[in-house]
Amino acid sequence: MLSALILAQLQGCAFDENLNYYDLRGTVKIPIAATQFAYGIGDDQQIIDDIRGMGPLYLGVYPAIEEGLYPYPHPSMGPILSEGQDGNAYPYGGNTVGRFDWACYQQLVCKVSTGRFEDYSDIIDFFDNVLGDPVRTLDGEVVGSGVEYQERCFEVEYATGDNEMLFVGARDFRVEGEFLVADVVIPHIPMNEGMKIWGWVDMPSTSYEFSTCDPTVGDTVNYYAESYDLGTNAIDVLNYPGKYIDYGDWVVQTPVEVTDPNADFELVVDFHYVEEE
Repeated sequence: MLSALILAQLQGCAFDENLNYYDLRGTVKIPIAATQFAYGIGDDQQIIDDIRGMGPLYLGVYPAIEEGLYPYPHPSMGPILSEGQDGNAYPYGGNTVGRFDWACYQQLVCKVSTGRFEDYSDIIDFFDNVLGDPVRTLDGEVVGSGVEYQERCFEVEYATGDNEMLFVGARDFRVEGEFLVADVVIPHIPMNEGMKIWGWVDMPSTSYEFSTCDPTVGDTVNYYAESYDLGTNAIDVLNYPGKYIDYGDWVVQTPVEVTDPNADFELVVDFHYVEEE
């Protein structure tokens, strides 16, 4: 009798809450050419073609996307409430493919995104052999091996395994034909008629800086003689995308309208925002 009563109570608790929120799932495609960026100034400038230099790819779900607000498609904006500040785009939510993460050395604050480097030696190779700016210790000594790099990370991060170092590991993108493709989930989005998925990739400037990372905020490191901020993504990138998109970035030209939140989407980031000559 008691078992039957408990079963009846459990069955009474099993009900559909009928919440209008969904995890949107799909893929994002970027032309392989999107890995190219200009580095340096004047006669020393070069075009680098390396996926490791790609910053985060930002994805947002918006009520609408408009033409004419910027030289590229941009989310519709609300009223302007502050002088010099665009109206809020009021995203329903979003996600990123890659995010900025401190890579154990002060020199690398706001320089390394997750999902771009397979291991410590990969970071050393990119900054030394591609950018010509070797990773250095606080004393100016060049970091010469992946083992040395790993030991530094374990020591300063009080870590015991590479799985705690989120900036190394499997890359986010895979090559499929002429595109780089990444799987993505945009969690907990309220379904609204006509809403669209849109986004852009933050590519580095000629001095290898990223507009969406603020080096003066985030956590801090206090380790012997070291004391500085570790930087992090700006908190309002989805609210005010036009504030951060700059020449060299790649932007979604044709957003995806969500008609069935349970169906996989495919979003192509195919517009290269470049300065007109």
